[in-house]
Amino acid sequence: MELRQLRYFVALADEKNFYRAAEAVGLTQSALTQSIAKLERDLGVTLFVRSKTGSVLTDHGQRLYEHAQAISAQVQAARTELLVRSGRQRTELSLGVVPSLPDSVLMRLLGQIRERYQGHSIKLVKDWSANLIPMVERGTIDFAFISDHFMAAPVPEVRREPLFNDQVHVVVGEGHPLYAAPHPTLGELAKYEWAAVSVDPEWPEFLARIFAAADLAPPERVIQTNSVTLAMELIGGGTAVGLASPKLVCAASARAYRFFDVPELRQQRVFSLCYRSRMVMRPSQRRLIDLFAELVKHEFNG
Repeated sequence: MELRQLRYFVALADEKNFYRAAEAVGLTQSALTQSIAKLERDLGVTLFVRSKTGSVLTDHGQRLYEHAQAISAQVQAARTELLVRSGRQRTELSLGVVPSLPDSVLMRLLGQIRERYQGHSIKLVKDWSANLIPMVERGTIDFAFISDHFMAAPVPEVRREPLFNDQVHVVVGEGHPLYAAPHPTLGELAKYEWAAVSVDPEWPEFLARIFAAADLAPPERVIQTNSVTLAMELIGGGTAVGLASPKLVCAASARAYRFFDVPELRQQRVFSLCYRSRMVMRPSQRRLIDLFAELVKHEFNG
């Protein structure tokens, strides 16, 4: 089995049509047919069957297709790594992070990359975990730093490496009437305006369920926003009550905050680094992403 045979095989699997696949790899249709037939003879299995939709992979063909994609990715990774080492190509790292990750951590990451590595191109995207996961699946970004909070079930195509556990508490800023309170009850919390760094419709529903379970009406006003800055201005300025992580808030702001551990509103979450399960990670990518993981763990695991 040769690499070019696998390339022709993948082209036919993708196109499902001998004519289009032959055009894609620069062969005549006859030459492609002969190459696929030889591959099937060498392996002793049928790789394609004809159907109304074209040439469709058999079970054996599907398994070979998965291996062929992995081999192709390995070859491309090796080529890229050698080009980077020779200075003919830059290493590109695309990383998505949740909005709650303080910019100070990202600034330290960029500073260390600048000091340790030359010729690295970095793309940073801030978005919600629910949006970052599909970006990883599609290959729009290589890695994502996400929280499992309000996340759906794990995606099989995406692997997660847990970095640290976190807990969310009720928080108010200096100047809020509850700032000096010893331990506010749910009844007291229901009297004030809330701010949430989320536009997810599940968030107010979650809040309503908590208060309903205690036979209380939920807060009359909940301001939802996708702006961390706005939400923390409302909370830090003493205008609103919120739910936030002491680890993340204290790392991002010098303002005075008061956190309350209210059992009914306490939330556990895990922050992870995720990437495609079948991703062939180049050594340079692994080094850079290990650096990011090291910084985050040092910042939030103490």
